[in-house]
Amino acid sequence: MKIEYLQVYTSQLQNQRQFYRDVLGFSLAENVEDSFTIKIGFTEVCFKYKREAKLNHIAFHIPANQENLALQWLKERVNIEKDGTEEIIDFKNWKAKSVYFKDADDNILEFNSRSNLYPSEKNTFSVNSILGVAEVGLAVEIIEPFYNYLHDHFNLTIFDGNLERFCAIGDDEGLLICIDKNKKEWFPTNQTAFEADFKIKFEHQGEAFSFLSKDV
Repeated sequence: MKIEYLQVYTSQLQNQRQFYRDVLGFSLAENVEDSFTIKIGFTEVCFKYKREAKLNHIAFHIPANQENLALQWLKERVNIEKDGTEEIIDFKNWKAKSVYFKDADDNILEFNSRSNLYPSEKNTFSVNSILGVAEVGLAVEIIEPFYNYLHDHFNLTIFDGNLERFCAIGDDEGLLICIDKNKKEWFPTNQTAFEADFKIKFEHQGEAFSFLSKDV
């Protein structure tokens, strides 16, 4: 599941534009009155103004085994969100290590380094090392109908978890992190999960798909 386009919403458009352009260092691929778009590796990400926008979770792929380099790069720019005292969180079952931080709209962002994906011989990290969107969060009332929709329409399957509280849907390359908003908060910040709208386009098994979260 390769996520090629993601549109999310923000109630602080100017602050978000400044964060992604001036703090993280992305170039603006498009910049208009009510939105801006940045190119993050293989993914275009569009931030569009919406007065009642809700926070969400977005993870980005970085090269394998570069989590320490990414951590040092981030520390020069943002505050790190820890799990207890841990700045780098080891998801052994996923062969992944992650660093968490927030953007200007309080979205929970993650740099995700998978040992089995995207090897690199470089020993440096920059904004150009960020390879694309790896995960998008989706908080819902009941997980099962959402999973059934994704499976029936796009042949996506459960990567980890279950239909009760937490369900990662997709594969190593791209995941939808679906949680029951009444039973679980966002990790690792323990922020309340809200139903946040987004639009996504992705490639899976050689076919192109898209959907709006509110239509599921």
